[in-house]
Amino acid sequence: MGGVLKNSLPTLLPLLVLQAALYGVPRPALGSPQTQTSTPKPSQPPLGDRVVLSIGDQKMTADEVEKIVQALPPDYRAFYSGQGKRRLAVYILRMKLLSSQAIKDKLDQQPDVAHAIDVARESILADAAQKRIAQDIKISDQELRDVYEKNKVQFEEDRVAHILIRTRSAPFKSGDPSQPGLPDAEARKKLEDIRKQILAGADFAQMAKRYSEDSATAAAGGDMGVLQRDKVVPTIIEAAHSLSAGQVSDLIATPSGLEIIKVEQKRMIPFEEAKPGLESQMRQSKANEVVQHLMEASGAFIDQDFFSGSPNQKMPPSLPPAP
Repeated sequence: MGGVLKNSLPTLLPLLVLQAALYGVPRPALGSPQTQTSTPKPSQPPLGDRVVLSIGDQKMTADEVEKIVQALPPDYRAFYSGQGKRRLAVYILRMKLLSSQAIKDKLDQQPDVAHAIDVARESILADAAQKRIAQDIKISDQELRDVYEKNKVQFEEDRVAHILIRTRSAPFKSGDPSQPGLPDAEARKKLEDIRKQILAGADFAQMAKRYSEDSATAAAGGDMGVLQRDKVVPTIIEAAHSLSAGQVSDLIATPSGLEIIKVEQKRMIPFEEAKPGLESQMRQSKANEVVQHLMEASGAFIDQDFFSGSPNQKMPPSLPPAP
């Protein structure tokens, strides 16, 4: 079904993850080699069994490529399933070509390469062990429900629009020299006047289009979408949680200046919808506890002086762009 490439999948998966983690989602490079495409014929095998990549006598089926994609972190999985799919094909073929050449040239026998292979092997095995530990952990529905009830605020979704007036003292600047921001008192007065007009009946979206200094959202009426905790400053999150749908906040100080928000929609993610993600988080947390206990029981030693680092140490050089 997969020819020679089938046995290389366990090694290929972490290398792709490592590539993405180190260099980010790669952008297609100018002059990237193009692979031939053909229109599927009725006589072809089912899509999963169809050979979609080959180089020399090595072949890979659609199912095997999909296994690679599914093993990637969610953000990269989305990229390589969509606009990056062609890039993934080129990357796999390029890797197989060069790794085969390295074997022919006996580069795997060089001490530095052999050491890197050993490290990669340990990383693969460690990841497999971590997954097995997490899979073996038993978590009851009641445990999940208890955590859900205790942390319900984390399962609230707020769709929010905002209006930003930049201040000169804000640490985050607009990047536009023509918009240095207003003095704090002047910015506060301007935003308070805008808020009064909105409370008196002015349309929030129209006021955002007219006055908001956030170029990314102003044209859309200030729409920020559903707030994500890891991408929005806590003061905005806290204000949104304290409001009901349709309400407008007081002035909020943020790293960009002063803002007001309006909660457009609010909903609580139901338990059944939250359950898969919550269970995954709990498994990882409990697995980490198990690994910590194993570390302590093993008598592991860390030279704290050596690993403490030094303020005088130079930062490592910037990572190179993706190939």
